[in-house]
Amino acid sequence: MFDIGFWELALIGVVALLVVGPDRLPGLARTVGLWVSRIRRYVASVRDDIEREIQAEELKKALEKSNDLNPLKDVVDETKRSLGAAKNEIASAKKGAEDLMAKDAAPAPKRSEDDAGKAHEAGVESVKPADAATTVGEAVSRGGDEPDKASSESANTAVEDPQSNERQAR
Repeated sequence: MFDIGFWELALIGVVALLVVGPDRLPGLARTVGLWVSRIRRYVASVRDDIEREIQAEELKKALEKSNDLNPLKDVVDETKRSLGAAKNEIASAKKGAEDLMAKDAAPAPKRSEDDAGKAHEAGVESVKPADAATTVGEAVSRGGDEPDKASSESANTAVEDPQSNERQAR
């Protein structure tokens, strides 16, 4: 702190001895020591406070810089936005489906017996929307999903091997 050497301290001691006297010099030395220690503690606490503030400021700058450079935060924010949009789309689709279900649940217009008889004579039966799915499912399970054996055999013979054609030609 101060650059005080041995000779400066000796000179201060001699002046203090002459001014104060030998009787009160030990009390004066004790009081000066207490004040010097208080000043040192105060300076040390101020220095520690300044260092903490500097470290806190550096930490704040580092956090701000990492927040600016953190792509993960951007990805999370973008994902939240897309999930919100997807939820909105799902909600609108659900509402549309509920509206359609409400329309399907509405009673169908009544047919006269004359119309029903004509439809039955033509081979057309009235099918309710709930029965339509089972009717389609039954049609598929009756044989609509098995390929024709004749068509698969003709497909196999349609593809010929060029080497076998050369052998037959010889």
